Amino acid sequence: MDEPLAMNASSVLSALLGLNRVGRILYASLFVLAVPAMLAWFVLLPRLQFSEADERLFRAARHGDLAGLAQSLAAGGHIDAAAPIDGKTAIFRAAVFGHAELVSDLLKRGADPAVRGRDGKTVLEVVTAARMEERDATRASALDAVAAALRAAESRR
Repeated sequence: MDEPLAMNASSVLSALLGLNRVGRILYASLFVLAVPAMLAWFVLLPRLQFSEADERLFRAARHGDLAGLAQSLAAGGHIDAAAPIDGKTAIFRAAVFGHAELVSDLLKRGADPAVRGRDGKTVLEVVTAARMEERDATRASALDAVAAALRAAESRR
């Protein structure tokens, strides 16, 4: 009599947890549907919003590559394209890496210095915060030059 009771308790437990045959089929089908849905949401959709030319623009901004900047804009990159992850534009990348000449070029080409990332900060606010934390004198000087270029652009507005 103990065996049927134990069998009933395990079958009730399996049913409650959804581990019986129907539950296993349900969990498998949810998994099979969830993986492609997550792939589409996290990989494919951001790529649709951010073109290859925009990616090259960001790469040029990070590396201070003026020629790469011009090429990516000519290829269809958008000067104020926001990154899908943090909502920041190429001018943020160039500014944080201390590329004052590239920041000036972006501003001349029409980049908006007042745009805010998803964190709610402008380029100047991000550069000022980075400058406060910077210990290397060379990088601090580069960030100061970027901040000066951004302030000059603000005064012209």
